[in-house]
Amino acid sequence: MRSSSWSRWRGRRAARWLRNALLLVLFLIGRDAGAEALDALDPTRDWRVRHVRIAGNQAIPTRRLRDVMVTRARPWYKFWRSHASFDPVAFGTDLGRIEDLCRRNGYYHALVDQDVEVPAGGDVVTAVVDVEEGPPVQVVNVDVGLSGVALEPRERERLLDELPLKPGAIFTEEAYNAVAVRLRTFYRERGHARVTVAKRATVDVHTNTATAVYRVESGPECVFGEVRVEGAEKVAEPVIRREVAFTRDRLFEASRLDYTRDNLLALKLFRTVSVHEEPGVEPRVDVLVRVKEQPPREVGFGVGFDTEEGLRGSANWRHWNFLGGARQLGAKVKASFLEQAIAADFLQPHFPVAESRTAILFGQARQEEDTFTLDRTRVGPRIDFQVTPALTAYVSHRYEYDALSDVDDAIEARLPGLAPGDGYLSGLALGLQWKGTDAVKKPAQEWATLVSVEPAGGFLGGDFEFVRLTWEGRAYRRLLGRLAGASRLRLGAVEPVGSSEEIPLFERFYSGGINSVRGYGRRRIGPRINDNPIGGRTLVEMSVELRHPVRDHFTGVVFLDAGQVTLDSYDFPLDDLRYGTGFGVRYDSRVGPISFDLGFPVQPTGDDQHWQVHVSLGSTF
Repeated sequence: MRSSSWSRWRGRRAARWLRNALLLVLFLIGRDAGAEALDALDPTRDWRVRHVRIAGNQAIPTRRLRDVMVTRARPWYKFWRSHASFDPVAFGTDLGRIEDLCRRNGYYHALVDQDVEVPAGGDVVTAVVDVEEGPPVQVVNVDVGLSGVALEPRERERLLDELPLKPGAIFTEEAYNAVAVRLRTFYRERGHARVTVAKRATVDVHTNTATAVYRVESGPECVFGEVRVEGAEKVAEPVIRREVAFTRDRLFEASRLDYTRDNLLALKLFRTVSVHEEPGVEPRVDVLVRVKEQPPREVGFGVGFDTEEGLRGSANWRHWNFLGGARQLGAKVKASFLEQAIAADFLQPHFPVAESRTAILFGQARQEEDTFTLDRTRVGPRIDFQVTPALTAYVSHRYEYDALSDVDDAIEARLPGLAPGDGYLSGLALGLQWKGTDAVKKPAQEWATLVSVEPAGGFLGGDFEFVRLTWEGRAYRRLLGRLAGASRLRLGAVEPVGSSEEIPLFERFYSGGINSVRGYGRRRIGPRINDNPIGGRTLVEMSVELRHPVRDHFTGVVFLDAGQVTLDSYDFPLDDLRYGTGFGVRYDSRVGPISFDLGFPVQPTGDDQHWQVHVSLGSTF
C-alpha cells in the first residue's frame, strides 16, 4: 500500500515537472498572460500586494501556511489603508518557510512553487503559492522506556495510553516533542523534580515511516527546600512568602511553582514575577522567587456602550497595598441609563485563615427598570476560602435598605407582595465554585460550576424572608481544528418562607437579553402584567455557542439560547422554553472582548421585536 502511494506521488511529481516546463514555455512566448517570474519584476517600481493566494494544500490548513509567511496582504477590514509593500526577496524565502512547515507536519516530500500575477496596468500584484504536500510520513513504532522509581501498573498504563504520538498517526514535530513534555510533566507532578527525558526519532523518507524512542530516568523523589526572594523593595518580603503555594519538606509538584506565580501576580503589586528552581542534583529543591514591583495605586476611567444600558461611564480608584500587607482599598462610580451606583470595598488577605481573604463591601445604587425603580443601600462582609487551586468556597452577609417605586398599579393590585415599598433585607450567601481543566489536553477542555444557597430573613432579621438556590455550569471544548464549542446551563429557584408570601420584584428571576436569551429584549421572557415583566420564582437558562477565529483578533460565533421563568417555586419549565438564535462577532481588544450579536427570537410574542442587536464589553459566558 505504501509503495503504491510512493509510486503515485512520483508520477504526480513527473507530471508536475512537465506542467511547470509548459508554463515556462508559455510565459516566454507571451507575457501578456499576466504571470511574471520574481526576477522579471522591475526592481525600480514600488510593488504592492493585493492578495496572497495559496492552492494545492490538502492536509495543512491555509491559515497555518499564511502564518509562516512574511508576505502578507492588507487585512480586508482595514480597507482604508494602502496595500502592503511587496518584497520579491522575502516572497522567495517564504517558500523555504512553507517547506519547513510541511516537514514539521510530516510531509517531507512537499513541493512548493510560487508565481506573481501582475495586472495589465498598475503596480498591485497577487502573490500565488502552489503546494503539493506529497505522501505523509507515518509513525510505525513509539518506544518508551521508563527507569528509576517504578510506577504502579495502572498508572503506567494510563501514562502510555495518553501519549499524543501513536503508531499509524502522521509523524509531526509537535506531537513528537509533546510526548517528551508529557512524560516530564507526569513525573514532576509526582515528586521527581530531577527527571530526565531523552528522545530520538528516525525518519525513513523512502518508506515514509518514522520511529520515536524515549528514555525516561525518574531520579529520586524530591521535596521542596528553601525559598529565596529577590527584587522586593517597598513590598515586605513576608507578603511575598505567604503567597508561596508550598511548604518546606513537602513532596515536589511542579504545578506549585505556577500557583505561586499566579498568587503573586494576583496581588497586582508586581510587573513581572518569575519562580524558578535553583540548580542542583540533590533531592531537596530550593526555589528562587524574583519580582519586579509596580506602583501600588491605580486610577481608571472608562466609557462603554451596550444595547441594554446604553452609554455608560465609570471611574475607579484602588490602592493594592493599603497600610501594607497587600491590603486593598477601592472605590468605583458608575453611571448609565439603567443604573447609577457608587461602591467601596476594603480587602484583608489571609484572614481569618491563611487560605482565605475577607472583604467589607459598601454600595449605593439606583436601578431603573421598565417595571420599577429601586434605590438600594447595601453593606456587608464576604469571606472567600481557597480550598484547593480549583475549588473556592465563600460566605457573605448583606444588610440593605431597599426603596421600591414607580410600580404599575395593576401589578400592586394583582400581586401586592411583589411591590412591598420600602424595607430592610438581611441575608446570607454560601457558595462553592469549582473550575477544572483537562491536564492532558489543556486548553482543549475546560469547565466550571457554581452553586449557592441564599437564606434571607428569619433569625437574620429584616422585612423579607426567602431561600434562593442557584446552580450554574459552563463548559468549553475544542471540537475540530480551531472550531470550539461553549455551553452554559443555569437553574434557580426562590421560595418565600416565614411571614413572607411573595418574592419582591427586585429579588425575582428574569430572563431575556444580553448574557441571557439573545434575540429577546431585556427581561422580555416570562410572566408580564400590562406588558411589564414581573419575573418569577424559578429560572431555566441554557446556551450553546460555536466559535471559530476569523482573522487576527476577530472570532465568529453562532449561538442557540433558551430560557424561561415561572411564577411557582421549583417549577422548572423545561417544556415551555423560549428559544433565541443568531450569530455574532467577538473582537479581542486590550480592554477585554467586545461582543456584537444579532439575535432572532424563535417564538416572539406581543410587541416583541423580531430581531435584537446586542453589543457589550466582556464575555457572554
